[in-house]
Amino acid sequence: MLSIITAVIIGLIMGALVYVIDSLIHGRSLAVLGLDLVFGALGSYSGTYLVSYGPQLLGVDLLPTLAGGLVLSFVVTYAVRRFVLR
Repeated sequence: MLSIITAVIIGLIMGALVYVIDSLIHGRSLAVLGLDLVFGALGSYSGTYLVSYGPQLLGVDLLPTLAGGLVLSFVVTYAVRRFVLR
């Protein structure tokens, strides 16, 4: 249970990081913030359990967790900015 919570917290941080970078470029959007947080947590959680590689923190592999949170929230941000919020 602790590993799930840790993965979700790291994913929320990664989603917030992607949102900050996006808001510096495009401006603020509450919809993009919500999507970044949700999909950052989802990507982080799935990255943890799909790949076992790298150092661990509280039962969570850090590299797949960070990569999953960043990549999935970036892809969702790009898709929303490109196809929904023109």
